[in-house]
Amino acid sequence: MRPNSGVARLGRQVPAAGLLLVVFSCLAAPENPPTARYSTNAADRAECERQLNRIYGALQAYWFQHDDQYPAKLSDLSPQFLYDAQMLICPFVRTRSGVRAWRTQAHDFSQDGATSYSYEFGPEPLEFNLWRGVPRRTSRELKLAAAKQVGLVVPVVRCPYHGRGSWLNLAMNGQIYASGLYWEKNVTNDVDALELGALLGNPQPLPTLSPAAFPARDRHAEAQLLDLTGFYNATLTNSWQGFPGNHLGRLPSGVQTLDGVRFDIRGVIQLGAIELPNKFPKRVDGIPVAQKCRRIHFLHAASYLYRTNTLDGLYVIHYTDGREQQIPLLHGQEIADWWRDPKRATRTTKAKEVWSGLNEAAEAYGKVLCLHRFTWDNPRKETPIATLSFVSAPVAHTPFVVAITVE
Repeated sequence: MRPNSGVARLGRQVPAAGLLLVVFSCLAAPENPPTARYSTNAADRAECERQLNRIYGALQAYWFQHDDQYPAKLSDLSPQFLYDAQMLICPFVRTRSGVRAWRTQAHDFSQDGATSYSYEFGPEPLEFNLWRGVPRRTSRELKLAAAKQVGLVVPVVRCPYHGRGSWLNLAMNGQIYASGLYWEKNVTNDVDALELGALLGNPQPLPTLSPAAFPARDRHAEAQLLDLTGFYNATLTNSWQGFPGNHLGRLPSGVQTLDGVRFDIRGVIQLGAIELPNKFPKRVDGIPVAQKCRRIHFLHAASYLYRTNTLDGLYVIHYTDGREQQIPLLHGQEIADWWRDPKRATRTTKAKEVWSGLNEAAEAYGKVLCLHRFTWDNPRKETPIATLSFVSAPVAHTPFVVAITVE
């Protein structure tokens, strides 16, 4: 596809930032799965590779005739550039069932019902679980930015049906190679560069924040409203997660009462995860409590929703007698995503949504923001709590806490 001319010219339109580490193609169980979800037969793979070579030739022809542009959908190649539309369906899939049952295994951004392949150069905006910034970005922009970073090994078409967790990738330069779900790991060892937000958002490094960066604590705030000033690592008004326009600037600050509980709201303690372009710690220790209590109220949330009932992180209670108590935060139970569909209420079994609002990014996607209050009952009410810790789990969800109140 004229890799040294057209692609390079298109690439100059995309910001030069890091590569992505994001799941473009998500595995999921079909509603009515065929008897085998993938093939381990070398002949099946070889036939698929021959077919991918034909698709590459059709993409080249389309590229030349459409001013160095990729098609919106793979099916746009047929019949002018690919005479047989069956070539858009993996040969292994064709021998097992219709394409509809298989499409739930490979997410295709173009929503093209005529192919079993995952096509990743469509013009559709990225879903909000991949990119949460403004302006909205497309998978095509993302792939061209990736090509600018690592070259033309970026996949255009992917097939997930040739081994468990194994994908065949048709690259921009016509190369066909196998990888795991994350093709990016085949082409670079620089994990810090494999970040979606850094690639499209070009975020600035987080500044070192002093207490002066946050509103002063109300001198009338009770000791039960824990003072988190020295532990904040992000402000409410900045897009601290690296996605432009995505912040808590409209959340009322200072001492606020939410659903009957008073909170001291002035900043954010964000824990780190690979999805966030800005770097945050995996744990924050030493948050002072220094009192007895019956229960603790946490005003918090997480970013992204992949699976419910997975561990997002935990709070660790450190008593003055040296004993500890862990409080696990399961997604959909004690914590949930801070973005949601305005037509659907947050579904959490042990937490309650106590604030909702908007920012520029959420408005662009038709979503609303929300924070959740999780209340933990202390089983050792007569033993003072010295400090607590906030610890992340090695998952895609990224928890943060805004305020903590003891009772």
